[in-house]
Amino acid sequence: MLLLACPFEILPDGPEAKPDPKALPGIVKAFDAMGYDAGALNPNEAAYLKNAGAPLPARFTVLGDAPQTQLLDKGGTTYGLVFFPTSPDIKKPVPETVLDAAAKAAHDLRGKADVVIGISGLGLSAEQTFLDKHPGAVDILLGSGPNAGTSSRLSADDRTLLSRTYIKGKTINRLDIAALPGEPDFTWKPGQNFKTDVISLDDRYPADPTVEKMVQQ
Repeated sequence: MLLLACPFEILPDGPEAKPDPKALPGIVKAFDAMGYDAGALNPNEAAYLKNAGAPLPARFTVLGDAPQTQLLDKGGTTYGLVFFPTSPDIKKPVPETVLDAAAKAAHDLRGKADVVIGISGLGLSAEQTFLDKHPGAVDILLGSGPNAGTSSRLSADDRTLLSRTYIKGKTINRLDIAALPGEPDFTWKPGQNFKTDVISLDDRYPADPTVEKMVQQ
């Protein structure tokens, strides 16, 4: 199992209230206890943690002006992660140069990774533009930021699977892969080589006493 987190885990992508700074050290402890393999933070999230005297969650990358990449070996599979850059102005459309840079970073991972995964906080509009302009650049795109969440959406050529987080941390997107990309003609086929699910963290999942104690400290 690979556990990944997109940006906006610490701060919301809209007008919702920010978390209490006093709770942040405990929240980070809870993140670390969950054992994420990798995650991403927007620069303002990293600054918010710093101002609260809280460390960054373990194995999280702070996004910047340029894409960042990571090779992650787990369970006999090498995953190539592309952390998409941030947008220079969140109030304006994401420049195509940002998306082009992410596509180049993904291309450079080909031959090194069995699966190339993009991690984005640019919002659905920019992510859809990326899929349209750079078909097959990544095998899986984990998206977050403005607009709706979705368990799965395929690119026009079925070569990239897009999964977007829902707001307020009340769900977990689960993706089960039954076959690895690799062949030039590989395409994603729902129910055949992958399936997805959105797990709602409702009353069926009682609060973990250990994590509750961390957050309340």
